[in-house]
Amino acid sequence: MSQLIGYARVSTPDQNLDRQIDELRAHGCERIFSEAASGKRGADRPQWHACLAHLRAGDTLVVVELSRLGRNTGDLGRLLDHLDEQRVGLRILNLGVDTATPAGRLVFTIVGAVAAMERELLVERTQSGLAAARARGRVGGRRRSFTSAQEREAQRLYDLRQLTVDQIASAVGTSTTTLYRYLHVHD
Repeated sequence: MSQLIGYARVSTPDQNLDRQIDELRAHGCERIFSEAASGKRGADRPQWHACLAHLRAGDTLVVVELSRLGRNTGDLGRLLDHLDEQRVGLRILNLGVDTATPAGRLVFTIVGAVAAMERELLVERTQSGLAAARARGRVGGRRRSFTSAQEREAQRLYDLRQLTVDQIASAVGTSTTTLYRYLHVHD
C-alpha cells in the first residue's frame, strides 16, 4: 500500500519546523521525518537518510519547498534518479510539482537549475561586496573585543613576572587563548 511520506528540515536548531510539519500533515502525510540540519553536501542529516530508507515502491516523498531537498541541480538530479529507481514519486507543495507526471519532472529540473543559479549569484554578489569593502579599507569579521588598553595592561603584568597567565587573563577580563595571541612572550 503506497504512502505519503513527509520530510521537513530547517537549517539551524533555533528555526521552527511547525509550519512545514503542519503543511505536510494537511497534505495527508502518514509519516513525517524532520530535523534541524544544514542542506550542504556532506552535512549530517540522519532523518533524511532514515526517510530515504523508509520509502517503498509506490510511495510519494512530500516536501514543502524544493530547498529542503538539496542545494544544487546535480544533487537534485541524483535524488530524482534514485527515487525513480525505487519507483517513488516526489511532490513539492509550494511549487505544485509532482514528478509522477512528465510535466512535473520538467518543472522540477527547471526549478532546480534556477535555484542553483540563484545561490551562485548570491555568492558572487557577496564576494563582490566584500572585495569592494576591502578596496575601501574595511575588513569583515568580528570586531576586536580585546582593547589596546587591555593589551598594554596584560603585557605590563606579564613583564612583572608575578602572576600566571591565567591570573593575568582573569585580571584583564579575557581568555588565556586571546591573551597568548597578544602577549609578547620572552624568556
